[in-house]
Amino acid sequence: MAETRPLKAAGAMRWLALGLAAFAAYWAPKVWVSGSLQNERRPELVACRTTARRVSLPNVKNIESRKSMKEHKFDEDGGMYDIIKYPLLTEKACRLLEKYNTYTFLVDRRANKPQIRAAIETIFGVKVLKCNTLIPTSSYTVAFGQKIGRKSLYKKAYVQLKEGDSIDLFPDDPEAI
Repeated sequence: MAETRPLKAAGAMRWLALGLAAFAAYWAPKVWVSGSLQNERRPELVACRTTARRVSLPNVKNIESRKSMKEHKFDEDGGMYDIIKYPLLTEKACRLLEKYNTYTFLVDRRANKPQIRAAIETIFGVKVLKCNTLIPTSSYTVAFGQKIGRKSLYKKAYVQLKEGDSIDLFPDDPEAI
C-alpha cells in the first residue's frame, strides 16, 4: 500500500491558499516565446492579487509641528494688491478668456483660493464663479550630483467670472483704477 507523503498535502494546501485562478495559471498550456517557454496568455486565467496597503497615522511630533506652523496673513489695507502680481497674456490665456471668460493671473505663492477670489472681487468689482490654482513645476538641472535651479516664485490662478462680467486689462487711463 502506498503511503501519502506530507509534502504533497502541504503542496495542495498551498494551492488552496493561492486560489483556483493561480492553480489554473500555473498549469496553463506553455508556448515558446522568443526562445523561452512561457505560459500562454489567457486573460481569464490571470490571477489578480491585491496587496494590503499600510496606512500609518501621524505621530504626535508631526501633529505638534504642524500646529506651530503659521499661516501667512496679508495685511488688510494693501494686502489685496500684494496677492495679485499681474495678469498673464499667453495664447492659452487669451483662448480661455475668449471662450470661457476665464482670466489668468500670476499671484503670490502663499495665497490660497479664498484670498485670491476676494482680491479679484474687491479690486476689479466682479463676481468670481471659480478659482483654480497651480504652481508651475520647478526647472532643475542636475550637475555634479546637485540640483541647480529654482522654484517658481509665483502661483498661477485661473479665475472664471460670472457671465456678463469682464476685467479691462488695458484701460485708457491706468491711474483711474
